[in-house]
Amino acid sequence: MSIFNENMVCTSILMVIFFGTILCILGRDYLVAQGFLKENASMFFYVIQTCLYFSVYLAILQLGVRTFVTELTASFQGIADKLLPGSLPGVDCAVIYGFGSMNAVPLGFLAGFAGQIIAIGALIALKSPVLVICGFVPVFFDNATIAVFANEKGGIKAALILPFISGLCQVFGSAIIAGWVGMAAYGGYLGMWDWAVVWPVMTAVMKCLSYAGVAIVVIVLLAIPQIQYRKDKKGYFLITEDYEAYRALKENK
Repeated sequence: MSIFNENMVCTSILMVIFFGTILCILGRDYLVAQGFLKENASMFFYVIQTCLYFSVYLAILQLGVRTFVTELTASFQGIADKLLPGSLPGVDCAVIYGFGSMNAVPLGFLAGFAGQIIAIGALIALKSPVLVICGFVPVFFDNATIAVFANEKGGIKAALILPFISGLCQVFGSAIIAGWVGMAAYGGYLGMWDWAVVWPVMTAVMKCLSYAGVAIVVIVLLAIPQIQYRKDKKGYFLITEDYEAYRALKENK
């Protein structure tokens, strides 16, 4: 069973089981009719190849992002030292994939996808006027990132449960806010977790209180980092400057 500790093996097997099942349900006739599969091609090898592509692309993504961030951080050091002391480069969430459990990434993706599928089914069953379709970026990057952090704090159960809940929130939250503010009429809404959960609350405040609501939202957003700094003045910047020292500081508390 130790082979499942290898990310590529785990991801490949999960994709074959999950997406392989979906492709088999769709059937050969549908895949040929849609141009995905040639008439004389092997269905078995098509399923295996398609599923394994995901594992390859994920490995390329992880290696590419890690290399890019390493070079970017080194290049940014001059700016941080001379022009903007204490500043840090902003990086994509995929950066953290190489620092946690590698298997948390595909597990988070699958759990989030399952949550979204169930939520979409609920919208259809309830005859919702707004129907949300899964987008790859929210499904993968949001839920895989949540799973990496959840796995560090709560183990495999947290890495499955929290992305699943996130998938539900992404669909239900997007459907509610897109229908309420009229975005559904324009064909879409950004389904990232923060846009589906946090931003609707801010939108409600601004829409109900007008300019006063805008002022409240701005003040709250400005106050959050100030509160975080006051709660942990020693560790607020130390976590980015010297992580080992930050860990030692937390362990001594």
